[in-house]
Amino acid sequence: MSEVNQAEASVGVPARGDAGEHAPDPMQPEGGMVILTWITFAIVLVILYKVAWKPILAGLDAREGRIRQALDDADKARAALAQIEASRRTLHEESERDCKAMIARAREAAVEAANHVETKARERVAVLYENAERDIESLKNRVVDELRREQADLIVKVSGRLITQNLDADKNRALADKLIAEL
Repeated sequence: MSEVNQAEASVGVPARGDAGEHAPDPMQPEGGMVILTWITFAIVLVILYKVAWKPILAGLDAREGRIRQALDDADKARAALAQIEASRRTLHEESERDCKAMIARAREAAVEAANHVETKARERVAVLYENAERDIESLKNRVVDELRREQADLIVKVSGRLITQNLDADKNRALADKLIAEL
């Protein structure tokens, strides 16, 4: 047999030489078979509607609800994130301002402390200067007093010698110069 005859034989198509037998054509359905097919389709459709369609629709509705809820949650999360970001920015700006204010206050305090230390140092220097002037004046007065005493002692010594030697004016002057040179 040829390949075509084998295919026709396996499908159930009568061979070409069998024209006497009448075989049903699968492409030409019978009227009763069409009605039975439509009735079976309707029964299966009703059963599927009652048994499967409602659970499928319920599952799809539930899935749609979960998706909507997820989208709403995502929108809420985005809004919360935006609010948190705005709050973070505000806190950052506030902390930056606070830091700058603290630095400015610290600088002012440092300048004030430096001025205070300088003022105290100037006062201390002024007190030390006054004490030094007082000490110098006191020392000067003591030295002047001591010089006066020594001068008085010298005058007494010189006068005593001059009196012991009664000389003329030139000799008195020469004697005084000699005594001063000795001292």
